[in-house]
Amino acid sequence: MKKVAILGGGVGGLSAAHELCERGFSVSVYEANTIWGGKARSVGKPGSGVGGRKDLPGEHGFRFFPGFYKHLPDTMKRIPFAGNTQGVFGNFVGTTQIGVFQSVADPITIPAKFPTNLHDLMESIHELFSVHYGLDRKEAQFFVHQLLTILTSCAQRRLAEYEKIPWWTFIRAGEMSKNYQKLLGAGLTRSMVAVKAEMASTRTVGDILIQLIMNTLSPGVDADRVLNGPTNQVWIEPWLHYLTQRGVQLHQEAKTIRLGCDGTNITSATVQIDAQATEVRADYYICAMPVEVMVRLVTPEIAKAAPSLASLDKLSTEWMNGIQFYLASDVPIVYGHSIYLDSAWALTSIAQHQFWPKIDLSGYGDGRVRGILSCDISDWNTPGDQVVKRPAHDCTAEEIKTEVWAQLKAHLNEGNRHMLEDSNLLGWNLDPDIVFPRNDPTNDGNKEPLLVNTINSWQYRPEAYVEIPNLFLASDYVRTYTDLATMEGANEAARRAVNAILDASSSNADKCDLWQLKEPLLFAPMREYDWIRFKLGLPHGHTF
Repeated sequence: MKKVAILGGGVGGLSAAHELCERGFSVSVYEANTIWGGKARSVGKPGSGVGGRKDLPGEHGFRFFPGFYKHLPDTMKRIPFAGNTQGVFGNFVGTTQIGVFQSVADPITIPAKFPTNLHDLMESIHELFSVHYGLDRKEAQFFVHQLLTILTSCAQRRLAEYEKIPWWTFIRAGEMSKNYQKLLGAGLTRSMVAVKAEMASTRTVGDILIQLIMNTLSPGVDADRVLNGPTNQVWIEPWLHYLTQRGVQLHQEAKTIRLGCDGTNITSATVQIDAQATEVRADYYICAMPVEVMVRLVTPEIAKAAPSLASLDKLSTEWMNGIQFYLASDVPIVYGHSIYLDSAWALTSIAQHQFWPKIDLSGYGDGRVRGILSCDISDWNTPGDQVVKRPAHDCTAEEIKTEVWAQLKAHLNEGNRHMLEDSNLLGWNLDPDIVFPRNDPTNDGNKEPLLVNTINSWQYRPEAYVEIPNLFLASDYVRTYTDLATMEGANEAARRAVNAILDASSSNADKCDLWQLKEPLLFAPMREYDWIRFKLGLPHGHTF
């Protein structure tokens, strides 16, 4: 039986373990943290449980499972969960609203209206962007034109041309109104993928935006799904139980500190367990850790043997981390995610408990909490504009809490609305990946930053298989159809790594399924036409 050592126990590592153990491999997983799941894990408030209650639940960031995800849901359906015929997948809850809040305007709920033809599609998007967001109709029409340009461009043009163009430039945000810049420039990139529009790849932003819009406008599709309980409880822990039952060996607090290489193959992985360096040997090795960790493991010898790993340090990361507010009375806000367009720190949130019908919060903390507002901070470099006039990056934990709470109130308490009251706040919990004190030279401030898709970054991203024949990658920086640093991307990368191991081992087991992003067939003939123009060296030729 071939042995596989998986280094990293996030979604990528656990997904690879899942696929391999079902195909008869001997699998061991080594995770540096005390909690499994990587960026997807729950991060409860330590020591908050009293009187025999559980610690208050928290999240690295709020969970978001768009309707276009295919790889991760397929895996979740194969994780048994008591009472669910579809396994952990049965713990999904579809949201019905996306709230958009501004500090000086009424809130907006994004509508869902299914188009039946090109004209209806254009009118739906016009309505979405002009009527509800105060854009000039010509601005909305131009934005729709640019979206349709992407939709009717072949994949080759998107990679050769749009990968090099910043989103801000592609949508001509610099020539447009402040509302246009705020919503369609900064709002779509800062809040959703934690990257500035001036640096974001048009190919990536455009592809993902099209998926989100198509989900919203498609009948019978939950564009936005969340879990019906704390992530570890309804997903990660059942997953670990299943993997253990299938014979997977799980080692936590096992940090990978070195990869041995003889110039051709990986010979071993040195893992630190209980302060002792342990040599791990296997037939195949899967590195399933984030890019900033992998960079430190790529020695000159490894880079020489696998040139596709030599440029990982050119990939960019940003901070996107969560903070939870624990409330005495629940404040649902909207039945879905909320985006705070004017927030200096690019805030998004979700009121969790409305999606947790079987979770009795009185069994957590001190028993008083009845609502949890889970918030993501996606801009850590812009000064706060309410109480603390410094970037979140330079603030203490208490200052971060104070400024985020104030920014939320500035959006939710506008006019006659008074959703958040100080008297309702019982406590809070900042993602422990944000490390203090800042004056420690060995501390870079964030244990788990997020890969961001900047212009021209695709060329630096490796495949799941590299030039070293027994080394494979299962992380969100790998080249995938998904393309974005997400749970879906990590799962797809793991499937690609497993398929490569199946080839390398001459296994007869079935390959893992892979799905390309689907786009409306309506535009397929136009993309074919554009492919011909692209091969002839001609520009995109459609007008709308």
